[in-house]
Amino acid sequence: MQLTPTSTPTKKRTIRDISNTFHDIDAELPLTPTKTPNKKQVFNFSTQQDGEPSCKRKLVFTPTTPSSSPVKPPLTPKSSTFRKTSIYSQAKALFQRGSKNERTNDNLQLPSREEEASLINNFILKNLETTQSNSLYISGPPGTGKTAQVNLSLSKYESDKRVKIVRINCMTLRNPESIFHEIYASLVNQISISFTKKKTYDDFYQVVDSCNEFKHIVLFLDELDSLLTNNQQVLFKLFQLSSSQCKVSTRTKIILIGISNTLDLNNKFLPKLFTNNMIPESVQFLPYSAAQIKSIILAKVADFPTTIFHPMALQFCCQKAASISGDLRKAFDICYKSIELVEMEQRGESIDKSIVKPVLISHVAKVCADSFSTKMALSSLSVLHKSILCQLFNFQLIKPDGITVTMFFDYYQKQQQDHQMSSNLLGGVKSSEFLEILTMLESNNCVVMESSGHKNNNHDNSKKVIKLNVDYDELVKSIEGIGFLKKMLKHSRGAL
Repeated sequence: MQLTPTSTPTKKRTIRDISNTFHDIDAELPLTPTKTPNKKQVFNFSTQQDGEPSCKRKLVFTPTTPSSSPVKPPLTPKSSTFRKTSIYSQAKALFQRGSKNERTNDNLQLPSREEEASLINNFILKNLETTQSNSLYISGPPGTGKTAQVNLSLSKYESDKRVKIVRINCMTLRNPESIFHEIYASLVNQISISFTKKKTYDDFYQVVDSCNEFKHIVLFLDELDSLLTNNQQVLFKLFQLSSSQCKVSTRTKIILIGISNTLDLNNKFLPKLFTNNMIPESVQFLPYSAAQIKSIILAKVADFPTTIFHPMALQFCCQKAASISGDLRKAFDICYKSIELVEMEQRGESIDKSIVKPVLISHVAKVCADSFSTKMALSSLSVLHKSILCQLFNFQLIKPDGITVTMFFDYYQKQQQDHQMSSNLLGGVKSSEFLEILTMLESNNCVVMESSGHKNNNHDNSKKVIKLNVDYDELVKSIEGIGFLKKMLKHSRGAL
């Protein structure tokens, strides 16, 4: 019996005689390497045939420089339809809410607001150079560029370490007295909820008077009329600190810039400032005219590669927006929806895709009719919004006149408690959320909110009188298919 040799041969290993294995002595025998090759063993690849693959060569990792970069497969060419959609998408992006401001010149001026911008820029520069406190009151209807222009004017000083800019929208505050807490938090670079105790005017005054980090604090307060109180102390203290004529002053100078959408703040509050020799400078923003709106839109599309608006369509859009309120945002909304309408038509038509269809006057007319139609506004509302309109209709049956926002909120809450089904479907609504919904409904012309007539309530939204601005038949059509709302409204109608 012959044993299999071990993997490691002994020193006296016997070599078998293989001389008789092949009859052809001249034939080249294949090499059989040992299991453990010698360190100095060299393999000769010279016998390799051309075109024959070699595994050994694949293991060579010597960095090489390719003679040319690898050829990439050609990309699938974009279709003309995709190109059109891309152009329309780019055009719509110009008119989206929150998009980048239209072209500005080197003087930090919005188009068609050169005079107002010059007054604001000179006010800021003059007080910074003279190192004094001062205040500026800016008034005007919504959508007239007040906030955008102030932000643009302040952008010049964003990197100035000597100036601290504090921006606050006063409408977001829970109460007017919270303004001092918010300003304090901004000055110490902390979030407002990080404090265990609410900061007061005294805390705010102390941090301003002891601050050595910067020379000026610019307080930019938007929606300033939200700070009005019965005794007007909150606003008075802010203007007092920012007055160079007042005896109460701080080490760090304060420049106050306040914006209000109402024009009667001058009559309500400024007389008290005049009495105390604290007279702020003022700038008024008037509604945009059709010519101004047109120039702004043309500036936006100046660098666009193709014509988006037919001249007559653009003129009609500007005249329509100017006649309603002079709100530039409404003009942008009309432009956006008109471009979107053309884009939808382009997708559905079998026309030459190399041609970009412009917005025609028919498109703008359709958008305007839909945008300012109550029927269109109702169709876009949620179930919660429609339920609030239904409850307002119900409440007006009981109390035809003099319904304030607070009274309506209390009524709505009681109805939700009495009707468990609708409460479970809609969920609860906080007073702040309720007020936001009513504001949105007012912007869609579904409700009307007016001042109650009392001099102390003109700027308190919760005390404004609210009325339904929707016909009963239109409201019924808008809730078709919503069973519990139909039952609610039908029951109320039957009480007439």
